[in-house]
Amino acid sequence: MPTSTDLSDLRRTFLSRAHDDIQALHARLQTDGGSDVDPDLLDDVARLSHRLLGSYGSFGFPAMARNFELIEEVALTQLSSDLDARPALKQTRLPDMIADMLDQAGVLRDLGYEPRTEDLSVSPLVDPRDNKRILFVDDDTNLHGLAEMYLKEEGYSSVIYETCAKNAVEYLSAHSVDAIICDWQLEGDNGLDLLRKVRSGGLQPSRETPFIFMTVPSSKQAIERAGLYRPDGYLLKPFDAHRLHGVLGRALAN
Repeated sequence: MPTSTDLSDLRRTFLSRAHDDIQALHARLQTDGGSDVDPDLLDDVARLSHRLLGSYGSFGFPAMARNFELIEEVALTQLSSDLDARPALKQTRLPDMIADMLDQAGVLRDLGYEPRTEDLSVSPLVDPRDNKRILFVDDDTNLHGLAEMYLKEEGYSSVIYETCAKNAVEYLSAHSVDAIICDWQLEGDNGLDLLRKVRSGGLQPSRETPFIFMTVPSSKQAIERAGLYRPDGYLLKPFDAHRLHGVLGRALAN
């Protein structure tokens, strides 16, 4: 059974990696955020912010998660504006916001801040003796260790990780799993593409294998399309052990 020491080690590793990622983005904003409009840099700001809001929230730092949610929103607003009217990055709030986040990330990394956590005092959802396997698909590798800790608490003996739908399909072409948790937003094919292929058959897992999306589609049309392929639940980021237990429990009960 994972211990509080396991969670502390994962949190410290995440805080160090997050600081390094923010520092690298801050350096790019300092050198590349001048007079020219750079859609690729804006896109990288949005992508990193989306990843970190989920990670900071899941590791117990809701204030940082909210800050990165705001940064993502600003970056996406800039990306959606007319290219000719788009201001240079140095004329937006983004460089200052990232600089503030770098300062805060450094403090959290150096202090090793430990937020209060509550233990999950419920029985595992599956019997560990059944040797059940679960596939976890997310390009945020910071969450892999946390997911493994939580999922093994739920009785899964093996957790397989992939970072994109293409690699997940390749794995499922040769291996079976008992449940799948997949992020909606992935590089290349998205989570819906993977769900569609699972439900259509031709892969090792059954068509009815429980499938849970992480995050929620951004539009009504996307939600309706997902509904056609019968996902078994949505796990909102940031997630913790309690939230994962509830969503996974409902999926397995269907």
